Amino acid sequence: MKKIIHSFVESACGFFAKTARAGIFGNIAAGTHAGSVTMTAGADIDGANLVVKHGIREGEILVAGASDKPFGVCTDEGEKGELLAVALPGCAESTFMCVAAGAIQAGSDLYTSANGKVSAVPSDGSYKVGVAMCSASSGGIVEVDPAGFGDRAYGVLACGIHTWDTSTTSSTMPATGVSAEDVVVASIASGAGSAKTVSAVPGEDSVVFNLDAAGTSGTTKIAYVIIRKN
Repeated sequence: MKKIIHSFVESACGFFAKTARAGIFGNIAAGTHAGSVTMTAGADIDGANLVVKHGIREGEILVAGASDKPFGVCTDEGEKGELLAVALPGCAESTFMCVAAGAIQAGSDLYTSANGKVSAVPSDGSYKVGVAMCSASSGGIVEVDPAGFGDRAYGVLACGIHTWDTSTTSSTMPATGVSAEDVVVASIASGAGSAKTVSAVPGEDSVVFNLDAAGTSGTTKIAYVIIRKN
């Protein structure tokens, strides 16, 4: 009788282990989730604490790259098709752990990097992950405050006041390092006379400001902020 019971228990445990992998116990169904969710790996996830993105199919996750919009942080590792736990930093009530792509100092802003890791240096198209709560070496684990998780990474390249240097509607300001891909926000600060509006056009190492009426050289002043998408 003991052998029969033992055999039954083994069979039952094996059944539930297999069905759990198949997704019966996943909690990605419609509803609400408190800080975490169970999702299916759309490909092998070779380590824990990697930033993940939505997969091709609904309910799947994949390891995020540097320019992929992050969905969460997978706290498990597993093979394709397995159910894995995913922390949702956007609604988390606690910090979480990530893998450092390079050396990180405590207090640094952190951004998405290749292979699901995080970096203190934003790259082209990267997203905010949070703020480092501690220092970490490359490949180490860093505790992250998820402030700003998922926001596009932008940085202020320069800001200041440009003094008009012509008596026309256009004035060019030298700006080393600026490119046509940057964004310039400008407003009239003072002394514009009859001019009411100003626009700004970034170029290579310069910004051209245009007024709707002629400015006054040495008097008209334009406040500006140059923003770069990282």
